[in-house]
Amino acid sequence: MRKDICLLQIGRKFTGFGCLMLCSLMFSLSGCVSKGAHEAIISERDQIIDERDRLIETRNDLIDKISMLNRELAETEEQKEMVTAKARAAQDELDRQQQLYDNLEATFAKERAANQVKIEMMKSGVKVNLANEILFPSGSAALNDMGVEVLRRAAAELKDSTYQVVVAGFTDDVPISSGLQYRYPTNWELAGARAASVVRLFEEEEISADKLLAISFGENSPVASNETPEGRKLNRRIEIMLRPAPIAMN
Repeated sequence: MRKDICLLQIGRKFTGFGCLMLCSLMFSLSGCVSKGAHEAIISERDQIIDERDRLIETRNDLIDKISMLNRELAETEEQKEMVTAKARAAQDELDRQQQLYDNLEATFAKERAANQVKIEMMKSGVKVNLANEILFPSGSAALNDMGVEVLRRAAAELKDSTYQVVVAGFTDDVPISSGLQYRYPTNWELAGARAASVVRLFEEEEISADKLLAISFGENSPVASNETPEGRKLNRRIEIMLRPAPIAMN
C-alpha cells in the first residue's frame, strides 16, 4: 500500500509538470506572429498616422482660409461703411449748397429780374455774378449806395456759412483814362481794388476774414465781346464764388 501511495504522488508530480509544460508551449505558440502579419500591421499603422497628419494639415489650411476670409469680410464691411459715409457727406454738402443757392435766389430776386445779378450752381459751389453798374461808379473802386445795400444782403446769407468767399474783379479791355492812371495804372489794379472793396465790406459785416479772398482778372476772362457796348458792360463785373472748402495757401 505504501508503494502505491508513492507511485500516485510521483504520477501527480509528473502530471503537474506536464501541464505546466503544455501551458508554456501553448502560450509560446499563441504569442508568435508571422513576419508578414507584423509588417502589415506596421504598414497599416503608418497609413493611419499619414492620414491623421494629412487631416491635421487640411484642418490648419481651412483655419487659415477662414481667418483670411474673415479679414477680407471685415475689410469689405469697413470699405462699405467708408463709401456710405462719403456718399452721405456728399449728399449733405449738396443739400447745403442747394439751400444756399435757393436763399441767394430769393435774396436777389429783384436784381435777377433786372439782369443785374446772375446765380449759378457750380460743381465746386455757387457763383454770384454782379453787374458793375449796381456796385461802382464808372472808373471807381468805391461802392455806391446800391452796391452797399446789395452786398449787405449777400453778407447776411454768407456770414454763417462755412463756405470760403472768393471775390474776383473783372473789367472790359478799355484802357484806364489818363486822369485815373495815377491811381489805377492798368485794369489789373482797378479790378483788384474793386474786389478788395467788396471783401472789406464783407469783413465789416462780420464775415470771418479767414474765409475771404480777393483776386483780380483785369480785362482777362471776358464773357462777351469787347467790340460792343453791351459786351463791355457784361465784362465789367464782380463774381463771388462760394466754395465748400478753403483754398490752401501753403
